[in-house]
Amino acid sequence: KRGECEALCRSYFRHVNDCPELVTMSNTWGDCNSRDRVCEAFIDKEIDAAKEIGVDIVQIDDGWQVAGTVYQRTWDDDGLLFDEHAWDHNVERFPNGIMPLTDKAKRLGVKVGLWFVPASRRCFERLEADKEVITRCYNEYGARFFKLDMYQAVSKEHTDKFVELLEHIHSLGDDVSVQMDVTRHDRLNYLCGNEYGTIFVENRYTKTANSFPHRVLRNLWTISKYQPSNRFQFELINPDLNKESYREGDPFAPANYDMDYLFASVMLSNPLFWMEMQFLSDERRAQLIPLMNVWKKHRHALAKADVMPIGEIPSGRSNTGFYVSIDGKPEYLLLFREATDRAVTTFSLPVESATAEVLYSNADAQIKIENGVATAEFSKPRAYAFVKLG
Repeated sequence: KRGECEALCRSYFRHVNDCPELVTMSNTWGDCNSRDRVCEAFIDKEIDAAKEIGVDIVQIDDGWQVAGTVYQRTWDDDGLLFDEHAWDHNVERFPNGIMPLTDKAKRLGVKVGLWFVPASRRCFERLEADKEVITRCYNEYGARFFKLDMYQAVSKEHTDKFVELLEHIHSLGDDVSVQMDVTRHDRLNYLCGNEYGTIFVENRYTKTANSFPHRVLRNLWTISKYQPSNRFQFELINPDLNKESYREGDPFAPANYDMDYLFASVMLSNPLFWMEMQFLSDERRAQLIPLMNVWKKHRHALAKADVMPIGEIPSGRSNTGFYVSIDGKPEYLLLFREATDRAVTTFSLPVESATAEVLYSNADAQIKIENGVATAEFSKPRAYAFVKLG
């Protein structure tokens, strides 16, 4: 029957990759300042911002290490070349090392992650050295999350070696995980290595005006038809940056959206704060934090749930959303009215009737469910509603 094959796919991958809880993570790369600002004082402020906003993990991207800063990365036909000091911490940027920042983060209830590039040239010829680096980062720097980037896995032999690295990382402790960047090259992604962590899906930037909320939502909506949304990281950006990069009057420019709408559009995945959080305005924080507090009360259930896209495919002018169930029982709706004049819309549901309690919304939202149809009315465009079903 229609939908059964997709539901079977989602069920299979939920069993392959057990997800205990959804988590929020920050990564400063999204603001396009590259590694230039990464240093002890800067990351210290990011940790403070994470505590205030309520973000679980601060991930330090490129810049914490010697490679690419003191040393220049070089390439040959097989990929990146590294020397034995490439993954020492950069003493100029972090004169006291990484662990004092990790200790501070721990006191504040925040965790720390690091960016790392496995040396995939010549079929991971430096695999043992990479294992030693990761072990040192875990033991001496306190890193618990590793973003694996810029590698290539072009054959079965490459894949086996990379999985060996993943197994080593997970052998370090029950508190460790990875984010597998799939933004380019041939890499493990949607169908391989599912049990080892989350998938870092895309790079979108306000600086180059290729970051639009409806496109992020569309990607999550589309892939969640076949795979559990808890496997992915999808990003929310600082909508007030680089407004001049967008066409004047563009209705889909990020600055037109409430900050909690941006969070809602990715909150069924593992939300990635693709920004330098310390520069997020007080107004945007005030929009964001109440929804995050509600989301945290339900994220354990959301991590175990079956998330099914409903409504129209997100286009910027659609009425769209997700139906969320646990063991076949209806649990939540997450509905969106994009930048459309249609204030009232209907959604077909796989449940005949249910009560609907709006847990949080950025608008006056009225939701009613009868005869397998949810009728939703929003008081404004660019609105969402997080709804508990009963």
